[in-house]
Amino acid sequence: MTAAKKRWIGSIVRWAVAVVGVTYVLWNIRFHDRVRLLRPDAGYAVEEVRVWDDAAEDAASFVVGDDRRTVPAAALWTQPDRPSVSTPDPARPTQSKKWKLVAVRPAGRVPGPAAELLVEDPDTKTRQVIDPAIVYGGGPAVLHPLVERGVNRMVREANWGYLAAAVLVLPLVHLITSYRWYALLNAQDIRLSLGRTFVLNMVGAFYNSFMPGSTGGDVAKAYYASKHTEHRTRAVLTVLVDRIIGLLALLVLGGAMAAAQWDVPECRRVAVGAGVILACTAAGLVVFYQPTLRRATGLDWLLKRLPMQAQVHKAVEAMDAYGRRPGVMLWTFACSFPVHVTTIVSATLAGLAFHLPLAPLYYWVVIPVTALAGAIPISPQGAGVMEVFAVQLTKHHGVTAAQAVALMMCVRLTAMFWNLVAGLFVLKGGYHAPTDAEQHEMDADEPAEFTTEARRHGGQPAV
Repeated sequence: MTAAKKRWIGSIVRWAVAVVGVTYVLWNIRFHDRVRLLRPDAGYAVEEVRVWDDAAEDAASFVVGDDRRTVPAAALWTQPDRPSVSTPDPARPTQSKKWKLVAVRPAGRVPGPAAELLVEDPDTKTRQVIDPAIVYGGGPAVLHPLVERGVNRMVREANWGYLAAAVLVLPLVHLITSYRWYALLNAQDIRLSLGRTFVLNMVGAFYNSFMPGSTGGDVAKAYYASKHTEHRTRAVLTVLVDRIIGLLALLVLGGAMAAAQWDVPECRRVAVGAGVILACTAAGLVVFYQPTLRRATGLDWLLKRLPMQAQVHKAVEAMDAYGRRPGVMLWTFACSFPVHVTTIVSATLAGLAFHLPLAPLYYWVVIPVTALAGAIPISPQGAGVMEVFAVQLTKHHGVTAAQAVALMMCVRLTAMFWNLVAGLFVLKGGYHAPTDAEQHEMDADEPAEFTTEARRHGGQPAV
């Protein structure tokens, strides 16, 4: 199979994942406010109806439906906080029976206890209303609001001060990531100025948002950095290492904050997952940097049989160079934490703007997980994937699908705004997206235009 066909297949798969994710999200969000009513005459079906007049959560009654009838608050149901419950089996009292939990009716204010539960028999698919008192382990709590706010109302009632703050704090990310990459370049004896590194980092940020195909921001950064050195493989590797260091720091931060909230089921899963990935990464680094282990595990054997041996050899040399400078690596790792803190603070401000019922500490789990999901190259810019993860992580905390999507859209749009500003550097400097032929040039470690005269001018290519 040719490289062109592989790229086409990869693009089709990634866009298919994005379409599936976006379809799932759109299916679950609502543009108008909704409430849930129970219909005993239709087999206890749960009917979602529009609620009018920007109803308050603590209202005594609500105007609902196309006929605008009035219903009391006590008649409304809401989403459950868990998928199932167990009770004594009505047919065999000494045994338990597991029911699918469909909806709950609050006993009073939300959040609070439930007055009734709507359950479904998984075998017969019949539904009935039961008393929460008979549920093993105690009845479920009511976390979701009675009124599921739609996107239209959320936008109308958004706090624009918080939204502005969410946008204004984000440039700090570009400053710190530019410095981090600058330190990694210096560790490979690639002497770009801090200003030039900042410009190339902004060029990469622009292409990350507006060239989501096979040519992304990392490719653009690697290509233009390689134009400033005779060691192109090293330049390309700095971009990869920069990305990996950032992701590892995100795992550490998200995992630590998840472990601090161990009592939350979602946090426990995140903490364990982060711990496993970090442990595997640490083991891999130990094997790579210990020659005896590298031989014993067969890693040397594998490296010698990879294609493009010249580039593999130079990449190993570059990684060895990083291994000889642990202080630089630790410093760049430490520099990654302010980057992620800034991003999480920006997302928290956006969540506050849309009145999401999330504890501030929980953002420190949601945002790292969704960012990591978006970094997996299975859809363009993580489209659909980040939103699905956000919905799943927040749905048991009283957050509606519309609110979760609004949060992710704010995270995307604030980043895209500054990445669009980065387009000024693209226009001013004449930077273009590298073509396939130009990307192929990076395979050659000694660029033809990098002459002795260029070396005398501090590593700048001859023009």
